[in-house]
Amino acid sequence: MEQASVVRAALVVALAAVLDAVVSPYLSLGYFSPKLTLIAIVFAVSPLRDLQAVLLGFFGGILLDALGSDLFGVGALGGLLAAALATRASAVRRKGTERVLLAQVVGLAVAGYDVLGLTARALAGLGVPALGEYAVGGVLPDVVVNALLAFLVGGWLLKIVNIKTHSWEGR
Repeated sequence: MEQASVVRAALVVALAAVLDAVVSPYLSLGYFSPKLTLIAIVFAVSPLRDLQAVLLGFFGGILLDALGSDLFGVGALGGLLAAALATRASAVRRKGTERVLLAQVVGLAVAGYDVLGLTARALAGLGVPALGEYAVGGVLPDVVVNALLAFLVGGWLLKIVNIKTHSWEGR
């Protein structure tokens, strides 16, 4: 029997937020940058209960806001979106297809985060690119590369968060 560790999930999300703040500026190309925190949120909250997942998504988003350079609040909304999508996807997942399904969820969460960031910058009166240019040159490559990155590291993240316990019924 496997169960999820909330403490391990929170540590994974916090470590990803720190890595996102330190490493991500050096890996940015135009509008694209890896969203390590969103990847960690999706894979860390997928085995958790709904309330735990949403709270951990909000925690990760606040860390992303506090350590990042975007407008404050975009990361929190992006973390909530990622956690909500991950909990809904984990309700229908099958054993063995978790990485593929959660990589798709990462793609949706990254697209939502990018659109939220563009909308927030536009509402704040900051300069924003045209939506079509941003969708093709920013959101699409961002989604594809982050989903691929999530697929590659997803199995490892799931192994970290899940704890194997032995019950007396299985013996």
